[in-house]
Amino acid sequence: MRRNRLQLYSTHAVLIILAALTLLPFTFVVNNIFRTNSEFYRHFFSVPEALTGVIDATARVMAGREEPMLVHDELGEPAEVSPREAVTHYVEMGKKGPRLAWTVLRPYMLNSFIVSALTAFGVCCLGSSTAYILARYRFLGSKAIFLLFLATMMVPGVLTLVPSFLLVKQLGLLNTYWAMILPYMAGGQVFAIFIFKSFFEGLPEDLFESARMDGAGHLAIYLNIVLPLAKPAFSIVIIMNILGTWNNFLWPFITNTDGSHHVIASGLYVMANSADGQNFSTLFAAYAMSSIPLLVLFVYATKPFIRGLTSGALKA
Repeated sequence: MRRNRLQLYSTHAVLIILAALTLLPFTFVVNNIFRTNSEFYRHFFSVPEALTGVIDATARVMAGREEPMLVHDELGEPAEVSPREAVTHYVEMGKKGPRLAWTVLRPYMLNSFIVSALTAFGVCCLGSSTAYILARYRFLGSKAIFLLFLATMMVPGVLTLVPSFLLVKQLGLLNTYWAMILPYMAGGQVFAIFIFKSFFEGLPEDLFESARMDGAGHLAIYLNIVLPLAKPAFSIVIIMNILGTWNNFLWPFITNTDGSHHVIASGLYVMANSADGQNFSTLFAAYAMSSIPLLVLFVYATKPFIRGLTSGALKA
């Protein structure tokens, strides 16, 4: 018993150490959000002066000490202020980077939300309807069509980059949302059809026969029976599409030459090469903000995603 307990404690200790090492880069990013460039160059891993200053000034205010404190302005010039003024000064110092990052990043994040949402909606609509036909109805060439869809997964995406760009340019879609949405929808169909078809084939035939006996047509069966049961498959397709479109950099960058429709990934690159990117606090704050939607998606979509995997959505 004692040996088992010791082994359990050792396992937990190793897991805690590995988790700490995994979270170390995230801690480094969050720490740099509230540091100035001079702090970054002076002490690479130091605690932000804004945080230590707020704690010190707040402690003095709570203790009733009113002697002046020495603070530094944006140019590094020293000045003596009261503890209450020091609290305000350090809070504003810590808020400067995130505030500027949000101002620059806000249009990029809005573009990412629009592109990701419309792409996921289009992929789910087209992929589920196509997969429903291939899974529930047998006709001449149905298997060949499905194999042809799967065969396109073997073509590297980089080979289609130039032809896709020329097609989008000829259609006059450059510098628009559709330059990203339509190619993303086309590229996401293969995976969506594979997932939905595998799921639909696992549904019992008796369910469809009962619906037909009640007078339900193809569209009624698809809308009222198939779609409500396919929520696990939808969760997989939606999550994978959002991750792919949110993190894609190259295609949005080359199809938006005027910069008005840049998304998060291409917007961060533009920001890093601008004057705003010279401020490390702003840059790290932008990196952190760009990952928040994906963290929220991970928290709320983990259970539906696992449920979709275990319910046979990836059944061969």
